Amino acid sequence: MVDFFPTDMSAHWQEPDFLLADLVSFMANRLGTELGVTLMLRGSVVTGSLVGERQYLSEVNRLFKTMARQSLDNPSEEELASIEEAFNFDELTEDEYLDDDDDPDDMDDLDDDSFEDGPMPIRHLHLKNPVLLYPGASVSFTDSPLPIMRIRLTAIDGWMLGRITVIDGSEDDLPNGGMLQ
Repeated sequence: MVDFFPTDMSAHWQEPDFLLADLVSFMANRLGTELGVTLMLRGSVVTGSLVGERQYLSEVNRLFKTMARQSLDNPSEEELASIEEAFNFDELTEDEYLDDDDDPDDMDDLDDDSFEDGPMPIRHLHLKNPVLLYPGASVSFTDSPLPIMRIRLTAIDGWMLGRITVIDGSEDDLPNGGMLQ
């Protein structure tokens, strides 16, 4: 078996959480499921919807193509075709995928030769409509032209399923009137 991450015990903190990596790979990347998730990143809390890398790459394609078309005055058919060809990031995935005609129950259909030593680890997750939470304030990227954040799995210190609901902080909005139990 190939060891993709350091085995030196002093470096174990640099490894991504294998449960989160599997969740991202299977639920978001392969099944295309959106899941609410909250991440702890070097002292910051970020919440949003976990989406697959193909959705992220599709949005990057769309944004870059739109920007390129808008930068040209009366583009020719040749220029439009060049834009379509230049901004095609759909195949730049890091995860393993089945082809459309493959049987999803047959894992042997994954054609990467290195798969026999175990799948290559994924390195990133993609968070749609992320909200950064700070004491007394929050920052949302919902109105961004690309509202999907790409995050290295090794940068994540902790995580939980579910989005945090942002409340205005008044005691009326808190469970039990803000009293701890």
